[in-house]
Amino acid sequence: MITMNSGLHQTITAEMLHHLVEKNFGTATIVKNFALLHGGLFNTTYRIQLEHASVTDVILRLAPERVVMPSGSASDPLFSFERTMMAAEPVVYDYYHKVGIPAPNIIACDDSGSIIPRTYMFMEFIPSKQLDHPSISEADKERLYHQLGAYTAVMHQIEGTSFGWPQGDGTIKGSNQWSEVLHSFAEETALKASQAGYMPGVGQEIADMFIKNKDLFDQVAVPVLVHNDLWEANVLVHEENGELNIAALIDGDRSMFADREFEAILSTESAAFHEGYGHPQDMSDEGQARRLAYRILSSYFNAYVHEHQVDQPETGQKYCKRTRNLLEQWKQLKLN
Repeated sequence: MITMNSGLHQTITAEMLHHLVEKNFGTATIVKNFALLHGGLFNTTYRIQLEHASVTDVILRLAPERVVMPSGSASDPLFSFERTMMAAEPVVYDYYHKVGIPAPNIIACDDSGSIIPRTYMFMEFIPSKQLDHPSISEADKERLYHQLGAYTAVMHQIEGTSFGWPQGDGTIKGSNQWSEVLHSFAEETALKASQAGYMPGVGQEIADMFIKNKDLFDQVAVPVLVHNDLWEANVLVHEENGELNIAALIDGDRSMFADREFEAILSTESAAFHEGYGHPQDMSDEGQARRLAYRILSSYFNAYVHEHQVDQPETGQKYCKRTRNLLEQWKQLKLN
């Protein structure tokens, strides 16, 4: 179990929890009981049983507390996209529902900060287990991975008007050029790492990679919706007509409009997933180079986050080593 030592994960008082319930469900609603759910380092999550409400079993998720400080401040614990991602989650799930991808039902999402200085949302509880649950047989897991591949393919057909991060109002914060979104993401990560004295020089090297090879990344012209955090813990399954099926894809708050191959799960070795996905990866030299660059950026971001944002230094060191190894592979391509 992951310990809650990130500084971002912050519990609320029982009084505040009751206040949020009353605000969103009405004064007649009674909180029968509630429990803090474990397993996350970023959002804080409760399961709440209610009486006299239209939905009686709900999840309350709260984003980290807002911090007012100058943009780019060294002490700002969050990335710019992290400040808006929970508010955008209902928009993402609306995309999912429209194309038949199972997703949570959002009851309310409040980004106003009027009651508590945090974005929060209530959603309907889904009776289920995660795809990594040990009770799931290999045969069932293979069939579920095939389903996941099919849903991912449908997701990657959802096109955006530009590359970047969905916002709560339905707009996209980014650019018409994929290289610019990648460079901006890399540069923000490099700035935070530099302010912390972490992996000196590496961040700028990675940010420069997206400028020097701009044309390589701008060959990708169609932005599509990617989940950006699609792993077994974020896939809920339940029994339906005597067999296990995917109940919902969750934690879609890191979703963005990107190259479909930015979706890390496409590197999975699961043959069932790729069979369900039904689209081969781009095996040209350019396609392989782009995927390597995405892995470098993701690994570098994860190295910084685990080392300095959520205080998981052992995992941070693993990603640090991986980033350096991947950069060596990039240099062998002799693209820049």
